[in-house]
Amino acid sequence: MQQYFPVEIDSPEAMKDFGSHISRKLASGDVLALIGDLGAGKTHLTQGIAQALGREEAVTSPTFALVNEYTDCSPELIHFDWYRMETPEELLAIGWEDYLEREAILVIEWPDRFPEMIPTGTHCIHIEHINGGRRLSYALA
Repeated sequence: MQQYFPVEIDSPEAMKDFGSHISRKLASGDVLALIGDLGAGKTHLTQGIAQALGREEAVTSPTFALVNEYTDCSPELIHFDWYRMETPEELLAIGWEDYLEREAILVIEWPDRFPEMIPTGTHCIHIEHINGGRRLSYALA
């Protein structure tokens, strides 16, 4: 996936398109960590991934639900938002370790809240605000 970065994105639609593009490089069992401030485009990127995996209905941020499961995607897509969690124990209480065993793609918003909970081999996309858009960079955890 490294070959697609760094990249500059100038609109929410372009962010969704980029999500669709990188979805082809994700496989069942992959974890994708999206790191960026409020309004950076993490959910738009996830929407593009979900759409490319076959999701036809809306994809929303799981800020209040903490996790949204999209079983109509192939492979399944499980979307987390760790923003409201206070401790790693809360993450474990919602079944984090069980989710890691699922045959699904896991997308995490706000993974920097609990970096110790991110498995080795996680794809990390950093999204930063720039004039006129966003700059995305990539690292492998």
